[in-house]
Amino acid sequence: MFMKQYPLLSIILLLSTLATGCNQSGGSAKAGGSPPSSVQLQTLQSGTLQDSTDFVGTLEAEQTVQLKPQIDGRIDRILVKPGDRVQQGDPIFLLNLDQTAPQVNSAQANVNATVAARNTIAQQLRVAQSQLTSAQSQYELARVNNDRYQYLVAQGAVGQATGDQFATTLKVQTDAVKQARDQVKAAGAAVEQADANIRRAQADATTAKVSLNFKQVIAPISGAVGDITLKSGDYVTTGQVLTTINQNEAFDLQIPIPISRSSELRTGLSVQLLDPNTEKSLSIGKIYFVASKADPTAQSILARARFANTRGTLRDSQYVKARVIWNTRPGVMVPTTAVTTIGGQNFVFTAADKMDNGKIQTIAHQIPVTLGSIQGQDYQVVKGLKPGDRVIVSGILRLREGTLVMPQVSNASRSMPSTAPSSPQ
Repeated sequence: MFMKQYPLLSIILLLSTLATGCNQSGGSAKAGGSPPSSVQLQTLQSGTLQDSTDFVGTLEAEQTVQLKPQIDGRIDRILVKPGDRVQQGDPIFLLNLDQTAPQVNSAQANVNATVAARNTIAQQLRVAQSQLTSAQSQYELARVNNDRYQYLVAQGAVGQATGDQFATTLKVQTDAVKQARDQVKAAGAAVEQADANIRRAQADATTAKVSLNFKQVIAPISGAVGDITLKSGDYVTTGQVLTTINQNEAFDLQIPIPISRSSELRTGLSVQLLDPNTEKSLSIGKIYFVASKADPTAQSILARARFANTRGTLRDSQYVKARVIWNTRPGVMVPTTAVTTIGGQNFVFTAADKMDNGKIQTIAHQIPVTLGSIQGQDYQVVKGLKPGDRVIVSGILRLREGTLVMPQVSNASRSMPSTAPSSPQ
């Protein structure tokens, strides 16, 4: 059966066996020849195999804003350094505060002065109103007296001179009321003007304070400060980009998924973020967005994955590798160092113990294997090995079928790596 399935492999193994037999007939193994090859063993263990695809791209901060001044000016101070974390509302740059602060103080002093002037005028209005009330009382008394004495003059009870005296008093009081009313009106107009002056002064103060705020370039969001190429003394203009602030608690990555994977693409798929140079795991995220339309030119579907920056090691625009894990299944893996290839066929040497003259000897057996993707530092095994097999992971180039070996270190098990298989796109 074996000869029918692997004709070329059978020939290779036969030649290897014959060569081994010739060596043994020369007396090397049993007559004090070459000693057993020193090797290291690892015992395979059941684990989780992952079907995945690798992509590359650059991270995008969840939110990025550009800091721009709203007024021209010269940088007085830079209050942060690139990479510093700031909170919303923190001042980042100060522009010529030595000129603006006195303007604010002067404007506020003018507000205080106009308010004080209005209070004085308001007091004058109250005095005028009090004088009008008194004048109206005096007028009413003079009118009553004049009416009575004019009646008495008409009856001949008193002389005309007395009646004329009361008539004159009434005229004086009438003029006093008119004068008091004019004073109240003038004082009221003065109060209105004072109110207008206060509003104007307050507007000027507000404008000055706004200018002061414009001189302080503040952080509109919380996050990390980007690069700063400016320095104190540089002149900046309205709308010029001074730096950026990135919210770096989480980062997004755009992943163009081939249409051939569209049936497997869905939100919630795990994505492992890796350093493209070291393959070190940076973060684990999930796909949270899948475009409803494919890109007709690239024949791909845009997906977005989000990664938490819990360790603070991710950066905006950082070049990364993203490994999309499509599915997982139980299986076994073998170290890449245990695999040899002959004539396009992969082999692994396993170790088996046998009794020879009452002694336990360890023999290397050359096993053909079918391998899948590389997962970390291991191959996924499709066929040929099973959990519990002891594989030789060192010195395999010196081995042949049936070679005596001497294990140096025997690991209890081969633990599964945490990285996913690599299928670069």
